[in-house]
Amino acid sequence: MNIPSYNTCCKLLERYAVPEHIVLHSRQVARISLCLGEGLAVAGVDLARDLLLSAALLHDIAKMASIENGRDHAGLGAEWLAAQGYVEIAEIVRNHVRLETDLDGPIVAKEIIYYADKRVRHDEIVSVKERMLDLRRRYGVNSASLTPMDELEGLTLAVEKKIFACLDFSPDEILQRCYGKNLLTYSA
Repeated sequence: MNIPSYNTCCKLLERYAVPEHIVLHSRQVARISLCLGEGLAVAGVDLARDLLLSAALLHDIAKMASIENGRDHAGLGAEWLAAQGYVEIAEIVRNHVRLETDLDGPIVAKEIIYYADKRVRHDEIVSVKERMLDLRRRYGVNSASLTPMDELEGLTLAVEKKIFACLDFSPDEILQRCYGKNLLTYSA
């Protein structure tokens, strides 16, 4: 696997002119991802921490560019990262908005990043319910957009159930678990 280091992720975010507010959001997603990864490792589900860290930091790398050109930011970010040789990271980034997964299969990194992203409103760690309410306010402005929001919430809650079935803490405890986590601890 070709996984960029923490410093390389920071350079990529800078190269692609990712605004500070998106970087702050991505750092919070990384904190949650790493907390979940730690808990899962204790439970015998070992996901590569460097993969979780890098994918979380880079999941919104194309957010601003997509706003400016109208493209899907997950797809565009995946294209950019694949072109850099980060194929595994690209696949996770591609799935962080529209997750394609087997809910009956083993827990995989793309589920962790998908879920962690749904727990961060801007740069604040919130419940899935709070995040979905925020997304509905911002994007669910008509009945056609509300159906995908309902599907998004259903899938997010199913992924949450899958992840937390293996953990010794609840979704409500994620904020306390993540508080003060230093991302540099995980960088190679």
